[in-house]
Amino acid sequence: MYQELDITTTNELSLLRHGWWSPEYELTDGLNKYGELSYDGISKRNAEVRTATSTLYFNFEEFFSRTILITDSTGNVIGKCTRELFSRTRLLTLESGFSASFYRSSLFSREYVWESEGYGKIMSLKNHFPFTLTTDVHLYPTNTPAAVIPKLIFLGAHLIILRRCKRAVH
Repeated sequence: MYQELDITTTNELSLLRHGWWSPEYELTDGLNKYGELSYDGISKRNAEVRTATSTLYFNFEEFFSRTILITDSTGNVIGKCTRELFSRTRLLTLESGFSASFYRSSLFSREYVWESEGYGKIMSLKNHFPFTLTTDVHLYPTNTPAAVIPKLIFLGAHLIILRRCKRAVH
C-alpha cells in the first residue's frame, strides 16, 4: 500500500490532510505515498503511524506528562520525546542511540527543524495552516539512518498538530 521512503532520490515531501474534519495526514511526494498519520478521538493526544515497514504509536507517558512514548506494533517502547519545563525544544532519544532536537527556527516562524549533534540539520517542516492543509518537508543531505527519517517526519508533524490544538484551546 505504501512505498518505502528513499531519501537519496526524494528530498521534498508533503504531508496532506484529508479534508477539514478528517484526522488523517498522508506523506507523499506527489507520485508515491509513504505513510499515514491518524488519530483516535477528538483530543489528538494519541497518534498511529503506518508506513511500508512498520506501525508506530505516539502516546503520552501519563495524562499531565510532557513525555511522549514511541512504541511499535508489539508494544515495545522504541523511544521517548521529552520537553523540559519552560523550554521550546523537544529532545528525541531512540533505543538505538539516535538523538535529535526539534525546535522552531525563530519565534514567529512557521518552520520547524530537526537537528542532531552527530548529523547536523536533518530536515525542516514548514506548516501552512490555516491557509492550506499541507505541511512541506525538506530533507537535508546528511548521513542520518534512513529508518529514522519517517519517524522524525511523523513525530514532527504530530508535535506541530499538538501545538496547534493547544493554541486553539487558549
